[in-house]
Amino acid sequence: MSQNDPSDLRPETAREIDAVVSEIVSEAHVDAAELSAAEREYLRDHALRKPMGVLHIWALGVGVVITGEYFGWNIGLQKGGPIGMLLASLFVCALYMMWVLALSELSVAMPFAGGPMAYGRRAVGPAFGFIMGWSMLLESLFATVGTGLATGGYIYYVVNLFFRGFDPALVTTIAALATVACFAVVQWLGSRLQARLMEWMTYGAVLALVWFWIACFPAIRVERILAAPLLPEGWLGAIKAIPYAIWWLVMIETVALAPEEAREPHVTIPRGLTLAQITLVVLVLMTWFVTVGAGSDYRETGADTMSYPLPFVYGQVWPNSLHLTLFSVAALFGMIVSYNGMIYAVTRQSFSLGRAGYLPQILGHVHHVRRTPDVSIVFWSLVVAGFVIWGYFQSQAVNVAVLVCNFAALIWYMLAIVCLFILRHRDPHLPRPFRVPWYPVLPALVFLMSLFSIIVYAWLNEPIVFGLTVLMYAAGFCYYLLFARGRLVSAAPEELAARGGHEKS
Repeated sequence: MSQNDPSDLRPETAREIDAVVSEIVSEAHVDAAELSAAEREYLRDHALRKPMGVLHIWALGVGVVITGEYFGWNIGLQKGGPIGMLLASLFVCALYMMWVLALSELSVAMPFAGGPMAYGRRAVGPAFGFIMGWSMLLESLFATVGTGLATGGYIYYVVNLFFRGFDPALVTTIAALATVACFAVVQWLGSRLQARLMEWMTYGAVLALVWFWIACFPAIRVERILAAPLLPEGWLGAIKAIPYAIWWLVMIETVALAPEEAREPHVTIPRGLTLAQITLVVLVLMTWFVTVGAGSDYRETGADTMSYPLPFVYGQVWPNSLHLTLFSVAALFGMIVSYNGMIYAVTRQSFSLGRAGYLPQILGHVHHVRRTPDVSIVFWSLVVAGFVIWGYFQSQAVNVAVLVCNFAALIWYMLAIVCLFILRHRDPHLPRPFRVPWYPVLPALVFLMSLFSIIVYAWLNEPIVFGLTVLMYAAGFCYYLLFARGRLVSAAPEELAARGGHEKS
């Protein structure tokens, strides 16, 4: 018997599932009459709810990224200094403004939870689809790990304001594990609840940044921004800062995993995504300006182990003040909202890969009442917890997680642009409710800027980052070759979309 036997569901839930299935079939551009009863039942079993509107998409886009304003980017200061970091940040802001426009075309043309997997599968084939989906999964996983650890660091900073003498690594690890457990429960309870929480926590995170700007603005000194030497390592220092500047905005592509849970995705995704990116550019430039202008020494703010730069600078401006404590607590919104968005991305990409057979199908299981990917939520929360425990023994864990996340992101940005060009050429009649402007120049620039950033990674020569990334890619592709490629599920939306493309070609 199906896990979603209509007799087990309320009538309104059954009708909602049927409506979602009909929408998926329509968006895959296949003839519903050609689906077998088993394929239709499989779609029913794996259907998600669609509670998200434009504000929810905006909140997901801003919220999943906003942790980048609270930590991670600051390590680039030791490479490029304040001005070098600004130049790297402007480069990254330009890259992401163009990237979200290209991504919008792909995500609304194939509005499925598989996101990048769907684009790669239709454009090239199953192996390419797997690599794209696996890249997004790795990006999301290491972003979640880094943010979980940094959230623990922020909580340690708050605890240390009241109680001194605790082991920093131990408190950080315990707090990070508590974060993992808390948001596993939030995700399990349902997409409507997590979307509502995401929206309100995003408001809180943005207000905390505004609070930081206002409180620290009187302490800004131009000479700190124009510190001598202006570029400590010359132009090469500014280039070296790019991998850290990417952390400002990385993970906004989480929105590409949300169309299957969005109402009217052809409207909500482009609008919400573009509004989110414009909001984030303002947050990036203001946070850079206030942090480096008010901090006494950018080298301290940019230290490898500094995972709470904003409270650190705030404490230099207002030492031992009550509002420092209040701000440090409020700043936690910027950490936990992003963690919530990142674990959402991990579990949705895992769910889609499992639903389509690219990963073990149990990962595609959906709770029959809450319509959440419950097995993926539990499994990947445990994986993140394992990495958090590893971080207890590895002082550079946050730095490594940030760089691996950004590296995997750049790989799939390039692959996505390849898909966009292939689909424009081979599948010109694919309905595209949104088209990237200034084609082909704009997507070509995204590809070239991403490639340049990857070259910078190679130049930085971070052995553990490259080693861990290569290991994870090798493990995933070996699984695909040895187990998955012969077990793909024809009824998965991403596979249906590929079928629809072949039928029209």
